[in-house]
Amino acid sequence: MFAARTMHSRRQVGERAAQVVDRVIFDMGVDRFVQGTFRLDRHCRPHFSSACVAPGRDGVAVALAHLAECAALTAAAGRDPDPRALRAHTDAVVAGLLREFEARSPRFRALPALPALTIAE
Repeated sequence: MFAARTMHSRRQVGERAAQVVDRVIFDMGVDRFVQGTFRLDRHCRPHFSSACVAPGRDGVAVALAHLAECAALTAAAGRDPDPRALRAHTDAVVAGLLREFEARSPRFRALPALPALTIAE
């Protein structure tokens, strides 16, 4: 009942990361988001921290300020802080995160691209 939910595909990790990015940007703002860190835990779940976080024993940490996609997001927020304009950059930020997770995490690389299909009997 209280078991940790493990991500079963890269697609699920990306979808969850997109939810987190969207929520943080619109709750805390772009500047605070870019100063933070995304961490991938041992269950391949993405987590945001508004502070710099060192990678744990089983996880990976990505400082968002180092992503080129976040620099583009910051520039776009300076030009037009409209939520629709900012949402257009969410996919690029998530793609950058997934690229970094893939480069740094063997567990993430071991996940299939799409979830496995289950056949109902």
